[in-house]
Amino acid sequence: MATQDKALQTQDNNGKQDAVLDTQIPLLLDRWSRGETNLKEIYGFNAQELHGISNQGYLLLMQGKTEQAKIIFEGLIAIDPRNDYFYRALGVIYHHLGETDKAVRQFGYAIKVNRQDLTSYVNRAEIYIQQKKYALAEQDLKEVLVLSAHDHAHPAYKKADSLIKILNKR
Repeated sequence: MATQDKALQTQDNNGKQDAVLDTQIPLLLDRWSRGETNLKEIYGFNAQELHGISNQGYLLLMQGKTEQAKIIFEGLIAIDPRNDYFYRALGVIYHHLGETDKAVRQFGYAIKVNRQDLTSYVNRAEIYIQQKKYALAEQDLKEVLVLSAHDHAHPAYKKADSLIKILNKR
């Protein structure tokens, strides 16, 4: 008899959980569609888990498994579209694949998420230089100099400063 009562109680609890999910899912999807939440929050991923996944993507890229790395970073962006590193990594991947317009777009997204993302400005500027879009490259490089004016030892500052000097000599 006690087993039956427990089974009924579990069934009742499952019914309540289903009812709660039935009301929460449309609300979560609505919030997601308006950009007020992301899959990271909906599914409860934590920063360590996403960092571990991104490390795997990075290792794949370093092993030359670019397509597999691309899939991982596309998935990470779907899960957490507020992480500039994921966009920057995908930009690097597209650049490796020779898809420079897509790379430029990804670096732009990284900058949109984090205006202080110096590396994405420099990466995008390097592609602009390859494309002979010197004015756009110079604009990005000058932004790096402004954003890192307090830290001339920062690698992005040094690279931007060097590239601007090269551009000015052409």
